[in-house]
Amino acid sequence: MKLFDSAIIILIAVFLCVGCKKDKQIELSQLEKVNEFIHESMSTNYYWADQMPELSSHEHTDSKAYFDKLLYSSIDKWSFITSDYQGLVDYFNGVRKEYGYSVRPALISEGSSDWIGFIEFVYPNTPASRANLKRGDIIIEVNGHSLNKNTYAELFDNESISLTLGTMKSGVAEPLDQPIVLSPEEIHINPILKTHVQDRDGHIIAYLAYTSFISSLSADLESLFAEFKEQGVQDLILDLRYNGGGSVATAKLLASMIGPSSIADEVFIRSSYNNTVSDYLATKYPDDESIFIDRFLKHPNNLSLQNLYVLTTSSTASASEMLIYALAPYMNVVQIGEKTHGKYYGSITINDPDSDHGWAIQPIVMKAENVNNSIDYSIGLSPQIQMYDSFYAELGADDDPFMNAAFNLINNSGEDNEVFKSSSSKMQYISMPKPYEHPLENKMYLSLP
Repeated sequence: MKLFDSAIIILIAVFLCVGCKKDKQIELSQLEKVNEFIHESMSTNYYWADQMPELSSHEHTDSKAYFDKLLYSSIDKWSFITSDYQGLVDYFNGVRKEYGYSVRPALISEGSSDWIGFIEFVYPNTPASRANLKRGDIIIEVNGHSLNKNTYAELFDNESISLTLGTMKSGVAEPLDQPIVLSPEEIHINPILKTHVQDRDGHIIAYLAYTSFISSLSADLESLFAEFKEQGVQDLILDLRYNGGGSVATAKLLASMIGPSSIADEVFIRSSYNNTVSDYLATKYPDDESIFIDRFLKHPNNLSLQNLYVLTTSSTASASEMLIYALAPYMNVVQIGEKTHGKYYGSITINDPDSDHGWAIQPIVMKAENVNNSIDYSIGLSPQIQMYDSFYAELGADDDPFMNAAFNLINNSGEDNEVFKSSSSKMQYISMPKPYEHPLENKMYLSLP
């Protein structure tokens, strides 16, 4: 029994209960139906259901505000609600209406209220790529307004936008050329952003930049690792700098193709739920350990690596972190870059199949731990080699400081590499905002399966 299957069974029970109430209250308004759906689903499935306040679902006129008030906000920064259920489903499947770029905000200087946006990467065959936007470009204005916490979200609007690129001179952002006009399109994300294999002095090293764990595209990962295996890859540099999470099943698949062959059937993660869900699952499936334990797969494309070099930033979250901490007890995982986001919980998408209101919630429903429970849940995963992200080199290029650090570690395995423990980034003057200090609504999350 897969974890997601059992979650669906729980949800079915919830919706049956909601349906019973609807039979008794035929005249419920649309707002009341949405709020009741929220309350019933959260009180049954939410990981911190015992911490939810007693709030009547009939006394709130704003469903999003009502949902937010139910959250255990001292820990939960990830659960969210949307009025576009189908849009959320499409998003998880990699179908998104957007421009095709990823942007990281930065303060121009410490204490300043002015921001700039660094383009981290651009997906091919998208409005951004056709406008010749590229990694390292600096956005200083959107729609004629300076970039700041109030205008940043406009970079991701669903309407056409105008971008002004610029350059930094003596701490001042200066515009370049004419504004660039972009119109969003429906694009199909390929999370395998970039990959290559190098023979460096007889040592075969593979590089993979991976942006999202999308379960419907897992076959592409399997095909790629078949190629890696055929080429005799001995070390892997896995670039998860811009990967905010995704499918647990896909994270397990990728980890199973990376680690030593001996990890097959060993514990990948253990999952815990709230008391209601845990009791239900234990009673319904008393002999099925897979409800609470995910194990590594035995896969024909397993590379049986002893060393993994993972590139990270504060945007590395959820399933990306899971892959790191799940593999660490079984192999040498070297983390290069910034401390990760620090999200060790999983969520599921819940909608109301008995209603056409279109709302859905994505609440945290589980907590993950690795085989030896060596996770500090209060902070992200700290790198062995600390570096700040630099956008002045192409992803996977030899002159990328992150790649340089990985290559030197590979070439000098077993030697002391203290020189790489200090940042070689060209961006040390930039103060990066902490997660959620800006108004971007697209939170990082991890979905099941």
